[in-house]
Amino acid sequence: MEQRRIIEVKQNILAANDEAADAFRAARAAEGTFFVDVMASPGAGKTTILLAIIAELRRRGVEDLAVIEADLESDVDALKIKEAGVASVELNTRGVCHVEMGMVERAFAAFGETPCDYLFLENIGNLVCPADFDTGAHTRVMLLSVPEGWDKVMKYPPMFAAVDALIVTKCDYLPLNEDFDMERLTEHARLLNPALDVFVTSARTGEGIPALVDWLQAQRAEKVRA
Repeated sequence: MEQRRIIEVKQNILAANDEAADAFRAARAAEGTFFVDVMASPGAGKTTILLAIIAELRRRGVEDLAVIEADLESDVDALKIKEAGVASVELNTRGVCHVEMGMVERAFAAFGETPCDYLFLENIGNLVCPADFDTGAHTRVMLLSVPEGWDKVMKYPPMFAAVDALIVTKCDYLPLNEDFDMERLTEHARLLNPALDVFVTSARTGEGIPALVDWLQAQRAEKVRA
């Protein structure tokens, strides 16, 4: 009988991306720019929560802000950010389901020499691919909206495991979604990621936004040069 051997060769195909991400992260930290990667499924409220975060930061005297808006097509979200008076660059991936470092570097270069204290990436609406790609961010967060249901934590575990914070959005819908189990969501998420911080928010009512911004400011103080 013919004998066969299977030799498994593993290689980090993302090594170049990871190296570029580390360099980008270090460069931004040195210049005082705190970079946050915001991930979620379509419709979870990424742009809306960013606008709420921006408004709260401004109330605290922070004005140097910028946003990279990643979408397959269009500039709808980038225009919303610009209408709020914040520098924004639209990053169209033309069908690519995630953001890679080359994309981030080109988008960041489009801001020119303008310094910023906070740089946000609104990543592609997707709970799968973005979790695998290091974008050079200092902090990664994901949004889960109440209408989506708490059980996404069981369907997309890599995303919950990859982030520093889970932001539950649209909590004003909780009375309309009796099946949403916050306790089970938190329990399952922290089994995947014991250090995960969880915030329950509503951009409409403002609930949870100050606490979230407190956390972001603490993250910045820890991870970048003042």
